[in-house]
Amino acid sequence: MIVSGLIISFFTLLVVSSAINLNVPQDGSAVVLMPKNRRGGMEYRWDLTACDGCKMALECTNMLSSCEVAAIKIDDGQLVTQHCPDYYPYIIQTSWKNKMTIIIEVLESIGDVRDVHCIVKSTPPYLNVIEKVIDSSEHGVIRKGNPKKPTCKCGWANKNQARIVNGKEAGVNEYPFPILLIFTEDNFPFCGGSIITPYHVLTAAHCTNPYYDERLSVVVGEHDIRTRKETTAAKIHDVIKIYEHSGYDSDLTINDIAIVEVGSKIEYNAKVGPVCLPTKEFNLIDKYIKVMGWGLTKDAIKYGRASPVLMKVNLRVIDINVCNIVYEIDTKKNSQICTYNNNKDTCQGDSGGPLVYLNPETNMYTQVGIVSYGKECGSTDPAVNTNVAHFMPWIKAQLKKSSYKVEYCC
Repeated sequence: MIVSGLIISFFTLLVVSSAINLNVPQDGSAVVLMPKNRRGGMEYRWDLTACDGCKMALECTNMLSSCEVAAIKIDDGQLVTQHCPDYYPYIIQTSWKNKMTIIIEVLESIGDVRDVHCIVKSTPPYLNVIEKVIDSSEHGVIRKGNPKKPTCKCGWANKNQARIVNGKEAGVNEYPFPILLIFTEDNFPFCGGSIITPYHVLTAAHCTNPYYDERLSVVVGEHDIRTRKETTAAKIHDVIKIYEHSGYDSDLTINDIAIVEVGSKIEYNAKVGPVCLPTKEFNLIDKYIKVMGWGLTKDAIKYGRASPVLMKVNLRVIDINVCNIVYEIDTKKNSQICTYNNNKDTCQGDSGGPLVYLNPETNMYTQVGIVSYGKECGSTDPAVNTNVAHFMPWIKAQLKKSSYKVEYCC
């Protein structure tokens, strides 16, 4: 309740300071928000604005004992929340778009103004780019001269005449390389991946790491997990070995890559086959890559949002610094790819599933990424994906360790 420039909060009379309007620079530099002094009975407010198409990442600390001493309120442009140190002293949040309001209420005198403060940064602009509608049958259409042949047959698509609108169902066996990881005992799917040799599947380490003691299998040639009637290509192969990157860190979600080895040969045909692997780094910024899957994310499984059929969607590759601001990832190693799609219902990629680029040299799909992590469906935050080209030396080394002497295609 506001009374003549005062606000009553937690039955304490607060002096409301003038709101401070701040433009947060888009160069990623930090803006610090903290009380002016240690005196109690004060409310401080900052109305923050970033550039059009930008969003802000906020980190707040409240080391005081409870909300009876100090509280932080955040209006992210969509939802207003109040945070108390009784539960957790640290807050990490992003704005919905380019506006955000922060209020710090100091009800009692505090020892150090740094005990309750926030740091805010802005991303470069990426939200306001108009997404293109891309023909899903672009495979086999883009031809400039004679395409270069890959080392072996890979990355083809069984042409589908339908046009893509974000999150549409793929044609039955339109893509021969996506797979499902399932628990052998009950056939429950939990992650995705891609075929890279007749005995090996590429996926994410966060998919395999928790399940070393479980019996796992790989399903190839699948489309609709509810039935076996729509395709005769679906086959199950039991997993016999997992090669997980030794540097995988589940807390930081880095080096999120693994190779799964199966005990029976994956027979290639028109509906089942390998994806091409990269021979070099592509310049993908502002280009569109494709992700396909059944939407098997932790969020989807928890809330029952997984799709029964294979879905596909185009994602735009954006400046890695956007993901750096939002998630504080390491941009020096070039080990991750940042993607975004402004359709709020986009959640079709599986954890561990492939992100592919139509290689203009071969006119075939080359896997450039592995779905790693992001925020919940409907978020305006970008997603972080493992950069496959960066890990090609590791992939080659693991395949050499295999008892199956097979080659990947590129």
